[in-house]
Formats: sequence, C-alpha cells, structure tokens
Amino acid sequence: MLPLDELKQLESELENAAELGRLKPIFQRMAEIARQNDGDLDVQLAAAELRQHIIDKGLALKQPAPAAPPPNGSAPQSSRVVVVELPAPPPPQRVRPPKPLNLRRAILIGAGLGIAAWLIIFVVLIQIARNHNMPRQPQTAANAATAAAPPPASSAKTAAGSVPVNIATTPAGAAIQINGETRCKSDCRVDLTPGNYQVTAALDGFDPSATGVTVVPGNPINVNLSLVSQTQTVRLYTDLAAGKAILDGQPAADLQDGQLVLDRVANGKHTLRLSSANNEARFSFETAAGQAPTITGPVVARNMFAVLVASSGHTARIVSSSAAPVAVALNGAPRGDAGPQGLVLDNVPPGDQTLTVGSGPEQRKLVVSFGAVPSLTAFLKTDVNTGTLVVTTGEENVTVYVNGKPYARKTRRGELRLPAIGDVRVRVAKAGFQPEAEQTTLVKKGEETKLAFHLTPLPKLAALQIRNAAPGIQILLDDSMLGRLGPDGSLSAANLAPGEHTIEARREGFVSKRIVRTLKPGESLVIPGADLALAPSTALVHLVISPSNATLTYRRNDEAQPHTARDTTLKLDPGAYTFTVRAPDFVDRTERTTVSAGETRTLEIALARETRPAPAPVPKPRPTVSWAGWSKEGDQYVRKGGDRVVLHSGSLPGTITFTAHLKKGGLFRGSKLRWFVEDGEGYSQFELDKKKFQARGPDGARSKDRLRGGDDENTYTVQIDITPTRIIHRMKIAGSWITVDSQPAKDIADGRFGFVIPASDEVAISGLQFTPRN
Repeated sequence: MLPLDELKQLESELENAAELGRLKPIFQRMAEIARQNDGDLDVQLAAAELRQHIIDKGLALKQPAPAAPPPNGSAPQSSRVVVVELPAPPPPQRVRPPKPLNLRRAILIGAGLGIAAWLIIFVVLIQIARNHNMPRQPQTAANAATAAAPPPASSAKTAAGSVPVNIATTPAGAAIQINGETRCKSDCRVDLTPGNYQVTAALDGFDPSATGVTVVPGNPINVNLSLVSQTQTVRLYTDLAAGKAILDGQPAADLQDGQLVLDRVANGKHTLRLSSANNEARFSFETAAGQAPTITGPVVARNMFAVLVASSGHTARIVSSSAAPVAVALNGAPRGDAGPQGLVLDNVPPGDQTLTVGSGPEQRKLVVSFGAVPSLTAFLKTDVNTGTLVVTTGEENVTVYVNGKPYARKTRRGELRLPAIGDVRVRVAKAGFQPEAEQTTLVKKGEETKLAFHLTPLPKLAALQIRNAAPGIQILLDDSMLGRLGPDGSLSAANLAPGEHTIEARREGFVSKRIVRTLKPGESLVIPGADLALAPSTALVHLVISPSNATLTYRRNDEAQPHTARDTTLKLDPGAYTFTVRAPDFVDRTERTTVSAGETRTLEIALARETRPAPAPVPKPRPTVSWAGWSKEGDQYVRKGGDRVVLHSGSLPGTITFTAHLKKGGLFRGSKLRWFVEDGEGYSQFELDKKKFQARGPDGARSKDRLRGGDDENTYTVQIDITPTRIIHRMKIAGSWITVDSQPAKDIADGRFGFVIPASDEVAISGLQFTPRN
C-alpha cells in the first residue's frame, strides 16, 4: 500500500476510535511512515495533519462525559482531566504521568502541545525545502574525489537493516515501481528492508514486465527484467473507393471504406504496396524494438499524394511523395519543410493532432494520432471531390449518425473515419451512455476534419478501461469473466455497477494479480497496464557453474528422482531444492536453497579440483637394433655378405645416424655402400660410391654428385631424418651436415631399415644411433 493511502486508512481508523487505547498504535504507525519517507514532502504534510488530529482526538476522549451536569453548569468537584499520553515528535521522550488538572488547565496544555508540534513540523519542512532548493556546487577535482569516496561508517548505520537491490532492464531507461510506488529509472539501486516485493518495469514501446523478489539479510540482490517490445501498427487512410494492399509480398488485403489497419507488424524490413484501378503507392520501412518505424528510401505515388508519419512517444518524422520540399504545420504552428529526407517533429503532444502539409491549393489537413506505442500512419490522397470526417468517441462500437442516418460501421479503437464533403451533422449513441448533442462541421475537399465526442456513462452506471497492458490477459471483475485484452493491450467495459470491485488479471504461466478499485457513477476508470503487470508463476534460477564440463542435477525436496540441468536457466516451481554438481577430477558439491514464485536468483557453484598424486612418467621404449650376424670389433660391427640385412623394424619416425666403412671391395673396384628404408609406399634403396649418391624408390630414381671433404673416401657418415611425410638424407662433409636427398614417405609407423651387403663386400658400422621423434 502506498504511504499516502495508508495514512488515509489511519485517518479512517482514528475517526472510529472510541477509546484512548486505540490511539497509540495509530500514532506509532504514523510516525514510522513519516520516518520511512522523510524525503517526500506530501507524506510529511499528511503525517503532520494526522498527528494533530490524533492530539485533538485524545483531548476529546479525555474530557468527562456530559451526563448529569450540575444545575449551574460547572464541572463536578470530583471530575479530573488528564493530558493524553502520546509520544512527542522525534526524538521520543518518556512523559511522566500527569498530575490531576482541572478542565481549563488541560485544554491550555493540550493547545500548547499542538502549537509545539506545529512549530517542529514547520522547522522540518523549511529544512527540507532548503535542501531541495540548495544550488549545486561546481564539480571540482576536490569535491569529485569526495563524491567518489566510500560513505562514512555513520551512513552505513543509517541504512542498517536494509539490503541493496540492483535493478537492471533490457533495454535500460524503464520506470521502476516497487509494490506500486515509482522509485527510479533503470539501471538503478534501491535499499529495501527484508520482505516480499513486486518489481515492475515500464517503458514506452515495450510491454510492462514484473517479477517477485524476496529480500533477506545478506549480500546485494540483482534483479534483471527483459522488456518485450510492443508490436507495431501500420495504418492506411485513403480516399479510394476500393483498393488492395500487399505487405512483403503476402496475399493482398482489401481496403474497407478506403482504410486498412495492420496490427502486430513484426520487427524488421518491410515493403508495402497499395494499388487501385488508376492509383498506386509504394514505400519501404523498418521496425525495431521500442523505436519509431524508420522510412527507408523514397515514397513513390502515382495519381495520388502520399504523406507518411512515423511516430513514437513525443517524436515523429514526416515524409511525403513530393519531389519538392513541402511546408509542415502542427496544430496551426509552422514546423518547417519536409524535403526528400523528411522532417523530424519534437515535443509532439499525445492524442489526435491536426497536421497541415503543403500550401495553397495543394494544402492537405490530416488528423494524426500520436501516442506511446510506435506506429506508422500513411495518408494516401487523390484529387477526388471529397474529404475525410474523423469522429472520435473514446469508446468502442459507438453508432455514428451522419445527417440523421446511421453509418454502416461503428467506431473501432474509439474512432471512425468516413468520406464526407460540405456541411455535415453528426451525433453518436451507445447503450449505457448519456445522449450527446449533435455537432455540425464543414468538410472541405482533400482535408480531414475531426469531431470529438466525450461519452459519459449513465449516472447510475460506471465504466472501466484498461490500456497498454500485455495482450491476451484475462480480466475478471468480482470473479466473473469481463473479457480478454486485445492485440493493443486494451479493454473497455461499460454498464458496470458503481462501488468497490476486485479486478483480477490472469494469464497462463504467470501469477494472477488482484487489485481493488472503486468505480464511481457516471465515470470511466482508466487502469494503466503497469498496474496489471504479472510476475511469472515459476522462479528463474540462473546457473553459473565451473568448470564448464560439470554436470548439475537438482530435485525438489519432496521428489525422489533428480533432474539433470540441460540449460543455464531453470524455471522451477516454488519450493526447497537440492542442487548437486559433479565433474571429473573435481570434488562434488551440494547446495540447498528455497525459491519463491516469480523470484529471479543466480546460483554460483565452483568446484574445487581433487588433489591427486601425479602419475609416474611412463618411459618411452627405446628403439631396438638387431646385430645378429654381425661381429663386434672394437667400436665397430662388421659383416660380410648377407644381401638385405634388417637392423630395425617397427616405427620409423626419428633420426638415424651412422658411420659406414667398406672394408673389402673398395670403391676402386666399383663397390658401393647400400642401405634401404621400407615404408607404406614401398622399398627405397640408397647408394654411395666415390662419385655419386643415388636413390631408387616409389618416387623414382635420382642421383647427385658426391661432395668431397673426407680423408678416407671409403668411409661415410650419414644422417637419415624420417618424418611422417618425408625421408631426408644428409652427409657430414668437413664437419657440416649437407642435405643430399628428400623424398615423400607414407605409413612409416611400421617400416624397416637396414643395409644391402653383397656376398663379396664387407661393411663395418660404427656410431649407429636411432633417436625416435616425440
């Protein structure tokens, strides 16, 4: 309940109080409301007035009963008047029991207390006004540092018991209400005492959003509300007898009396084309969440004049099909010229306004409706000998009589547009409303003329209007179905009984909301959509879990089987839950919490890594070399003959280094040093003699002149570098490694390496090393 409403309720309780014992709790609650709203001047004034009424009431209750007065009218000798025992204005002081006083003295004391209370209130109000009107100091480096410094310890004591609540909306800039009281604009922070609250956000161009918040002592609470943009409306008003409109290539829609209203146009880029027998117009526009439609590209019109008005809130943009700039006036006040890029109008008042476009014979007067919901209105006028009469009533389904005859259509969205010319007599009628006087106006060719009627419900009946709420909400009046909100979030109902009623809003997936309102005879009560913003019936729990591969399961305490979280946001029914998080190599963790309907909460769980001894490194197997058939002579292995001799088989990637010496045969007899590498591509053989290095294999045959640099031409030091894709040969010449060959390799995980030693040759190998590749 709002503070002013609660003070009014206390005033009513005071009037019904018949004994002194009822006054003290009223006074204490009044003082508490004044303390909690020390910055609200209206609340302070109302509390001061109620305080004086309590004092007056206490003095009146302390006076003796007037029964059986003495004949001379004086008070009996035994009668006593006692001053009311009420707490004085803060700081409170303990009042000693009053001494017995006579009536005159009691009245004087009571009057003195009242004057003292008013003096205290007067001083407090003057101080509040001074603080409010005090000029701001220039922002200097010194006071900027002071402002940025953390608050002193004393301020923390002032806010003792309160919890910071950070409220953010997407998008920002929404008006924030807490339990129906406007507090700030998002993103903002408010301090709340522990308890249950409903937070509501409202922003032009978006449906209101609400959530329940349970404030408990502890850390700050974050509340995030996402606002859903209102779908936009496109209106076409023409003076054509018939025509078809095509939006984004969809099936054509027929004009009705030259008009067409498209509700719930999705956000994005659109193209609209209107055509009739001899007329055509085409334009493109783009809609976005919470913004006025944007007219993109030129407005093309054939045999007609087009004016487009894109509006949202107090801003509008005017674009016409004219190649030359046209003058624009709003309600008779010139606003500038609308050129090819259009003209932006600021500070546009809400409601129906008169827009004048052009001058002289080409001048057009149009009636445009501006409001908070983004909309695009297209006026497409030809040179027919007629004008447009705009009849507004503020009520749906009103019958409009033109020159004594009822028009075929009734009002829609509280308005009716019809072709007319010359003097026109109009009256309106609807059951449950008082008759309205007939009005007469002159409708000129090419102009729009407005006649406004303000329907008044019959004195013994009341009406109700709901505006700018979320579409689809069911409305009940005293537990009886009243209707469902339309696409524009509005509902009108008449012929209702005056008095106090309970209005309930229901929507699947949300917590129903009940408000109490008083309908007065002959009046139409307007309820804004923010008053009926519904909170989700489930709680939202945002999960922040680490590590990222962790698995979270949860169950309500009255459930036997847990559920696995598939998303980072859970919608949960109210109740107590147990959350368990597990991940490989981390310690399991369990959290328990209770969630309420409509609550939004963030659950952060970080697992601690398990402490395990590091595994012992597994030694890599060393490649093996088979020297079977070789004889050991000093640091050399010697072998005579044997043809194809395998030294190593298995994985080949790595580096093989060896020094080979031809002990028998010699280069002078044409003998050669031969070795081979066998991989997935096949068998490759390599040869060295005193003249050349040769290679033969799947990649073909190659030869290269041997480089000189050693003292012994029968001794060769060779390095073979084997990678997963290549076999590279190098020779050590004069202390340096020189690359002599490179060829592709394949499937070297299982291969062979060895020497080819004919029967007449004898080879000695030393320094053979095989270093595998990591």
